[in-house]
Amino acid sequence: MRRLALFALLLCTVGCGGFSALPSQKSPVPNSGGTQNPPSTPSPTPTPSPTGYSGTVQITSPTQALFLSGIHFAATASTTCPQGVASMGIYASSGNLVYSVKGANLDTMVHLAPGSYQALVQELDNCNGAASSEVAVTVQPPTTTLSAQTSNNTSTADDFKSLSDGDEGATNVSKSDLHTLLYTGSTTEIYAELQPWFGDKRHMKVGYVSWDPAQVEKQLVDMQSRGITGVIIDWYGPADDTEATTLAWLAAVANHPGFKIIIMIDKGAIKLSPCPGCNPQQTLIYLVNYVLQNYATSPAYASLNGNPIITQFDIDLHYSIDWKTVQAQTSSNIAWIFENNEGFSHSITSGSWSWVNISENYGFDYLNKFYKTAEKYPHEMAWGGTYKGFNDTLASWGQGRIIDQQCGETWLETFNILNNYYSASTQLPILQLITWNDYEEGTEIESGIDNCLSVNANVEGSYLQWSVSGNEQTVSQYVVYISVDGERLLALDTLPVGSRQLDLSSFNLGSGSYTLYVQAIGQPTIKNQMSAPVQFTVN
Repeated sequence: MRRLALFALLLCTVGCGGFSALPSQKSPVPNSGGTQNPPSTPSPTPTPSPTGYSGTVQITSPTQALFLSGIHFAATASTTCPQGVASMGIYASSGNLVYSVKGANLDTMVHLAPGSYQALVQELDNCNGAASSEVAVTVQPPTTTLSAQTSNNTSTADDFKSLSDGDEGATNVSKSDLHTLLYTGSTTEIYAELQPWFGDKRHMKVGYVSWDPAQVEKQLVDMQSRGITGVIIDWYGPADDTEATTLAWLAAVANHPGFKIIIMIDKGAIKLSPCPGCNPQQTLIYLVNYVLQNYATSPAYASLNGNPIITQFDIDLHYSIDWKTVQAQTSSNIAWIFENNEGFSHSITSGSWSWVNISENYGFDYLNKFYKTAEKYPHEMAWGGTYKGFNDTLASWGQGRIIDQQCGETWLETFNILNNYYSASTQLPILQLITWNDYEEGTEIESGIDNCLSVNANVEGSYLQWSVSGNEQTVSQYVVYISVDGERLLALDTLPVGSRQLDLSSFNLGSGSYTLYVQAIGQPTIKNQMSAPVQFTVN
């Protein structure tokens, strides 16, 4: 459990009944109303000459260690000097006078910069004697805001609303690294399969244009924040309007070293970007050469053993292709990745990828068969596949096919299945996320995955307690936030799954009224859930 280290320390120096024998130095003369000096402007510490008189300083506030804003200081002083106490002052550190006042009573709010202090309250008497007491305080500023923890933190358009096919509206999702869902010791590269067509009138509106360079940059940054190392672009050829998306991605990755691109030649490219007078096979040859000449030369283009990786989508399902001829008229140095179990035995294959398969058990039987087949071809590249579900009821080409998301459980189980076959000694080369943004088939993970979970919090005495409704397996941890205004938040503590309470007294909070929240951080890419505010007062 990761905790904020807080310690309350109340120390009485110079014997609480003696005087401070400091080097002689003229004391500042406070005005009668008291003055608070900026902590950043040190004043010399008063150092009166030793006398035969003794004094005491009694600090009644603060008695706690942690403060989110101003600190209430209250103290009284006494002395055996017949002329009494002249003044009192607060020092944030040696030589740093932040407040002074005439007389034997001090009561004020002090605002210090973030940090830990051994604050000293000192009295000066009219006989040049002094006494002081110390108190350790920590000023911890807010680390985030309620808005930041609950508003859209993805590349999804801010105004995107949840769809009936299960696509989540713009929300706040867990940015935990996706690799944490993989087996221990994984070196797997994670690629997101990308649809390039939003903004095209042939497809639904999702609030952004896929070829907008600013949107591409947002998507790339979002992917990297989740541990994604590359993108697989569903490519429709240079004649299609979506070509602008591919070009925008090539430009963007140049500013993100290490992030990779792979071209997936879609079956649609043969129809949408044919070469003049060409049949499907000739068009495919033209398209492959186009990829080699225009994309594979980029330093960001992915390769296998030095050969550019090219994959395809459903070409064999729709066309009769002589792949040996394609290889002869393009290059024998292409790492071709085909699809499904049959892809491993393809005539010019270097490997195969798995996809979403509609079945009564969420496609899990298909995944198990794929990984078992991959074991028979250890020298070929296998691409694992994970997905949240499938629902094409909103697609113009849809057939009413559905794989239920099970509130995030389908997503997690596709990782569990993969982990049954791979380990640190048997690595999965590439994991393909199916998909980054196919909103029309209900597979997109860009906007996150709803786990249908809620957190209900309350305070009992000094304990913050909470209950959870929903599947806690979709949660990675809990974060408790504290605030003095309900908006600016300090992460007070992080607790593991299964936790249900936190003892607030252990933090020695300063006096005041606070607002508390409990946030359930989702497993990677799953929606984060915040409780309603809970009020807590420290007297």
